[in-house]
Amino acid sequence: MCKLCQKRKLQLRFANTIFCCNFLYLQPADIIVFPELTLNSLSDTVFVPDPDQRVAPCDDHGTILVTLSCLAREVRKYLVINLSEQFYVQHQAKTLFYNTDVVFDRDGTVIARYRKFNLFKEPGTSVTPLPELVSFETDFGVHFGVFTCFDILFALPTLELIRHGLRDFVFPAFWTSEPPFLTSTQIFESWAYANDANLIVAGTNYGPSGATGTGVFNGRNGALLTHYTGVATRALYTVTVPKSGSGNITRYHSLTSDVLEVPIVESSDHRLPGENFENIRIGRDFLEEFTTIQLNPIWQQQTIGQIVCNGMFCCDFSLSLSVDDELEKTHYYRLAVFDGVRTFQGFADAHVSICGVIACGNQSIASCGLMLQSNSQYLQFNSISITGQFIANGTLAMPSTLDMRMYSYDASHYRFTANVNYSSNSQIVSMNLTTPISNMQTFGIYAFNHKEFEFYNPIDLPGANTPQPDEDDDGGTTIGTKPSAVALLLGGAALTSWHMMVSKHIAFL
Repeated sequence: MCKLCQKRKLQLRFANTIFCCNFLYLQPADIIVFPELTLNSLSDTVFVPDPDQRVAPCDDHGTILVTLSCLAREVRKYLVINLSEQFYVQHQAKTLFYNTDVVFDRDGTVIARYRKFNLFKEPGTSVTPLPELVSFETDFGVHFGVFTCFDILFALPTLELIRHGLRDFVFPAFWTSEPPFLTSTQIFESWAYANDANLIVAGTNYGPSGATGTGVFNGRNGALLTHYTGVATRALYTVTVPKSGSGNITRYHSLTSDVLEVPIVESSDHRLPGENFENIRIGRDFLEEFTTIQLNPIWQQQTIGQIVCNGMFCCDFSLSLSVDDELEKTHYYRLAVFDGVRTFQGFADAHVSICGVIACGNQSIASCGLMLQSNSQYLQFNSISITGQFIANGTLAMPSTLDMRMYSYDASHYRFTANVNYSSNSQIVSMNLTTPISNMQTFGIYAFNHKEFEFYNPIDLPGANTPQPDEDDDGGTTIGTKPSAVALLLGGAALTSWHMMVSKHIAFL
């Protein structure tokens, strides 16, 4: 690309960024989080100062970092932005390039810098010798951890931050979905649920690359707002995260690119309708390596019990379904089990253990894990119970659900538990459907086994160990507590990106 074209492209991206931030100057937001890989590239990298030096680039001149620093200072908000960074290593006499999240405070000072450790399809980008553990504190009482996109699938740095007690995270992403278990909003919500963490995802929205999916995920309460679509979109969403036990209702409203207010919608609409899914490039899991058993629709009105094993790993399924024989059979389902090492297109490997019910377009395994084109709703699951014995230490077991809108089910639709036996280094993980469903793509358990990483994650039924609120609590935060927040969400059509903000009125328990 010619240098003039590159410069013009950067100018357009900045114009959109400045427009968004200047409009938000009037909004009650404290922190603005931008998505991954949307502002600059390896052809126009920037130097990022060490946060320990407390540098405010706005006091200098000459680079895009200066503009961003001045912007944070002007609008008096925290700013989290993903950049392509250049860093000169003096003793090696060479320049390295990083995928870097930079955090500015209200004065435009760089207070945090995180260099992405787990790269995916990023030639020319370097990684640090060891993963960085990066977090920052705010003047509104929230201590945020920082990581980026592909990092979420690994123990370092994400679960190490969890071990340090953090439960609030900003997360720029450029995620390519891979049904039936790793669709963007699906894995974001699963991770937040399993760790009972607040995960604020600013996801790039660019269908041709497969990148879409953004939202705010509030631990075991599930998604507060999420959007998956094949249409480039610019919209501002305000998300109120109720204080734990307050009984408040989560509300949303939208501001379009023309700054026209859209009426408030009910909390049941927090999973915003998506469109043009056919424009989104998606990957596919290696389902041929799973052990699968097809469910026969004639088994309706029966309780189906089946133990399915892949090697020595077994999952116990019990389910019941209803079938309307007058409707077309538009799809089928399989019980699916896998335990072993998988590759992420050769860029990384991971040991996963999976139990699930998955949808297929026809009766062949090749049709499974693809986006379904139609659903006559001829089949309804009335109950599903899945139980498996998983490794305990180093394992993050997560609920994994996906409907035909490419969203997870609300947390009220299932019960998920993990009972750890420390002496045997095992855990019994259970996933149970609590509401009949007829639009299912995935329902199951997805676990990452991080060997040689000390990590246990028992999960009780909701309410089993709910702490009583402190009568003297003023809403301030402590590390590891459950948050309450107001969030602003902004998607950018011109940049084919999503921008995310969390508001000043955040109150954390």
